[in-house]
Amino acid sequence: MPLERVVEFRIATQVDLLPEVIYFIGKTGAAMFEERPEKLPRPRDPAVLQKAKKIDEFLSQLLLYASPQQVALPLTTLESQIDSVLERLEALYKEVSYYTRLIDELRIKLAVSRDIAGVKTAAPPRTEALEVFVALPGRAVKEAVELAKSLKATVAQQGNALLVAVERRNAPQLRNALEKLGVRVFSLQEVADIEPPNVLEERLRRAEEELKESVERQKDLINYAYTLRNAAAAVAETFNKSAIDEGMETGRLFESYEKEIKKLEEQLTNLSKIRKVLEALSERGRLKLPEGFKLVVDPETPITAPHVLQEINGVKVALVRGEARGVEVPPEYLSDIKTGRELVENAIKSLEASLQRLRKELEMLEKLYREYSIYGDGRWEEHKDVASVMLYVLEKDVKKIDDALAEFVKHNLGKLDVVRRTRYKYFDAVPVERRPTLEKYPTPIRQFTKIVYMYGVPKPNEISPVPLVALLFPVFFGWMYGDLGHGSLLFLLGLLLMKKLYGGKYRDWGIIWALTGLVSMFFGAFVYQEVFGFGFKELGIKMPIPPILHLFGEGHELVTTEGVMAGIKAAFILGFLLILLAFLSKFINTLLKGEPDVAVAVVLPQVMLFFSLGMVFFSLMKDALHLEFMAPLLQLPWLYIFVGAFMWSAAGAFALRAKYKHHEEAPPITEEFIMGFVESSLGALANIPSFARLVILILIHGILAKLVNSVAIALGPAGILFAVFGHSLIAAAEGLFSMVQSLRLVFYETLSKFYEGRGRLFTPLALP
Repeated sequence: MPLERVVEFRIATQVDLLPEVIYFIGKTGAAMFEERPEKLPRPRDPAVLQKAKKIDEFLSQLLLYASPQQVALPLTTLESQIDSVLERLEALYKEVSYYTRLIDELRIKLAVSRDIAGVKTAAPPRTEALEVFVALPGRAVKEAVELAKSLKATVAQQGNALLVAVERRNAPQLRNALEKLGVRVFSLQEVADIEPPNVLEERLRRAEEELKESVERQKDLINYAYTLRNAAAAVAETFNKSAIDEGMETGRLFESYEKEIKKLEEQLTNLSKIRKVLEALSERGRLKLPEGFKLVVDPETPITAPHVLQEINGVKVALVRGEARGVEVPPEYLSDIKTGRELVENAIKSLEASLQRLRKELEMLEKLYREYSIYGDGRWEEHKDVASVMLYVLEKDVKKIDDALAEFVKHNLGKLDVVRRTRYKYFDAVPVERRPTLEKYPTPIRQFTKIVYMYGVPKPNEISPVPLVALLFPVFFGWMYGDLGHGSLLFLLGLLLMKKLYGGKYRDWGIIWALTGLVSMFFGAFVYQEVFGFGFKELGIKMPIPPILHLFGEGHELVTTEGVMAGIKAAFILGFLLILLAFLSKFINTLLKGEPDVAVAVVLPQVMLFFSLGMVFFSLMKDALHLEFMAPLLQLPWLYIFVGAFMWSAAGAFALRAKYKHHEEAPPITEEFIMGFVESSLGALANIPSFARLVILILIHGILAKLVNSVAIALGPAGILFAVFGHSLIAAAEGLFSMVQSLRLVFYETLSKFYEGRGRLFTPLALP
């Protein structure tokens, strides 16, 4: 597998400056940050990331009126950029807020003005006995009218407004009641003071234009703030996932484990002493203590209280009346010594299990700390308020990181202790379990990583199936979709995806489908000699060679038996060879994992299991598939070879189990033996016939195309539209079916036999 070499960096600095380190490195676009193990503590939140959150508050309002674009950020400190942007952004925010409030106010006034326009033309009379209101009830028209009439008011509706006349003594009561109902109430004088709609519309238009101009003038600032906000968010996410506390938080974690272990050890020691005493007293069955006395094991001397001191089974025991420091034996243990011994034994076993678990956890924590910390020395106080990150860089890009760190130091020289407390190391040898994967392939092989990575990313120590999939997927698809016409449509779709559709966003998929279309055209032209369901002979097209597979006959004969059997034979042989290749790849992968004993003892016989059962399968199908050319090979005693391979695998698994009996991290030998045997057996019996779908799909494809052509010819001129629709439907539906079945043959029938795909893709942080 063509892999790029990566090196590992570990960088430590003050917590508040670590986001700056991440920013400067992120600007290079060359580093992938390692996530912090769950067990290791996260440092506190840096102040600069708290500041960055304020940008969001301002942008949430501003982005309602702008469509920002990403711009390049300068190579300076994140904090200085945030401070500069916040000051300018706040001023713009205040300006925009003023216009938004003004616009909202004008819109409300305009709505009111439009609603009361009809009332102004009505010119209601003014009298001393009556008070006249203009009410805007909104949706509560019925309720407002009923309320007004209940107070003996006269109501006239003018558009969306109500003209209400009521006796002056009832006017305050009516007004208050209407306002509680949510109705807007205006006096005639207030109505007269409201500007007309045309004036308000002009003011609103000017305010909206001024808002737009204000935002447009600060377009560069908004773009900058938008980009900075996104960059700060990426830095914050990286910090939260990757930053490791090097000081007191980690120290407290270790201390908590050590305290708990010490506590349990003391309890275990005390219980062991009690057990010795109970063992010495076991013949008595029970021991009744004098009233007011207690039995204390290993007491501190001198004992001031009345007591009797003696030694039992190598342990000092005191019968004490009063207070004495030591381990008191519970009275219930003495009343039934046998039961007491059982309780003590159970408690000791439980404590030992807990101690073992805690020690393992502490050991794992120490391992993680040494593996991920830049210091690994346990000097918590010395590294107080310091945090670190681990990152991976391509070997060719190491200088970029060196330069980025130099820039970081240069821009932060004013910070306290920045130079003294910033340090970094890098390691050439990255452990394979942590090493990210970056494969390099030429076009078009590189594009097929999209398909392979749907299954999983290869580990650095396993064979990458990308070149194999780049071959198999187009061949499988073209085999099932083989038609010169439909293949050309797929090729055209690929070209459009590469160039024009979606702005070239799906260029990689365009290359995949263009290549797959070409293979489909090849199968259509040379294997089946079909174009849109018509045979080349029907169209008068003469080829220098006959079709490789005669699936479809001429005249009344739609499908030929000979052609179908030839197709099935080719599919079965291809399937057998591919699965054999997969098992051989599994053998190589096991060697690459550093397990040569498992490879030779368990995996290699699986290859023979599959090969022997495959030969048995072909011997049974010899006559049906005309496999006479394989006769010399098929005559060998493959059942005996199968039994021999099984015994080899079983003996190897048994030997390896004995070898790794006392190893905590032993390879999964039993699982490998059982699953390998099942896969090998079922692979020969089930997976090989599964490749018959290659023939089934192309038969369905061809039959549907010929049926569409038959109906179209019968319809006459109208059949042209039917043919276009029918072939479009076939091209789409059969394309989907062929893709699904191609993926199944690639993933399940082939890759699942040898490929784990549990690696990590090298994905560097790239800031603008």
